[in-house]
Amino acid sequence: MSIFDFDLHTHTQYSDGRNNVAEMLNAAEANGVAGFVLADHVFTNQQAEKLLEEYGSLERDTAPVPYLFGCETAVGTLDGKACVSQEMLEKFELVLMDCNNILFSQLKDFSGNPETLCDRLCDTLIAAAGNNPAVTIMAHPFNFGRNPLNLSLKYFTDERVGKVAEAFRKNGKVFEIMNQMYYWHDGTAFAEFHREYLRIVKVFDRAGVTFSVGSDAHSCCGIGNLPWCRRVVDELKLSGRFFLPEVFRSQNKAVAESTAANK
Repeated sequence: MSIFDFDLHTHTQYSDGRNNVAEMLNAAEANGVAGFVLADHVFTNQQAEKLLEEYGSLERDTAPVPYLFGCETAVGTLDGKACVSQEMLEKFELVLMDCNNILFSQLKDFSGNPETLCDRLCDTLIAAAGNNPAVTIMAHPFNFGRNPLNLSLKYFTDERVGKVAEAFRKNGKVFEIMNQMYYWHDGTAFAEFHREYLRIVKVFDRAGVTFSVGSDAHSCCGIGNLPWCRRVVDELKLSGRFFLPEVFRSQNKAVAESTAANK
């Protein structure tokens, strides 16, 4: 098994996904996924509480593929605080946090100056890394290329990125390499996006940051779909600092030991 056998970022009908958990499980089993994380969106404490109730109704022990009860919250303020309280987030088995329109709508005053906007976003990412102890994975960071920001990765210089990377490392935040990251930069030719993204990931790698991979699947068709993640890892020859939840890591070790014993 490898890190690419696990999908740490999926969505279901509990938020904006297309399929229910049973359908996601069938697809995961069919696609050879060894484990995955349900990371449905929660933007308020009430939504988080409801999602936990939904999770509580599932018969996970009999599932054909192991999975975790996670969530994806969002940066809610310019000073990097999550939309959901840390106390509530701690009730989940894994927490991802992204940047989305909840934050982007607060940046409209900076939209006319890409350099200033870039600096403000970097400051927010740095603050987010330090202000959210319940968050493990920063989901698809630098997803700023679509409306309303339309901010190209080229503005994120190595110096700017280096400061964000140091904040991630210092606070133990995981940088997610998300398989559909190019979706967030649809106004840039893929070759240019890919080149700039590799540059940014390289800065994080040099800083000693840990990475994760995820499909961000919003339907059963996407679960375990990680070929571009693998391409990024292979092209950069990343050093092997990859996050995997302990339950999956233990399973991986057990499978490896079982395989070795049967040889």
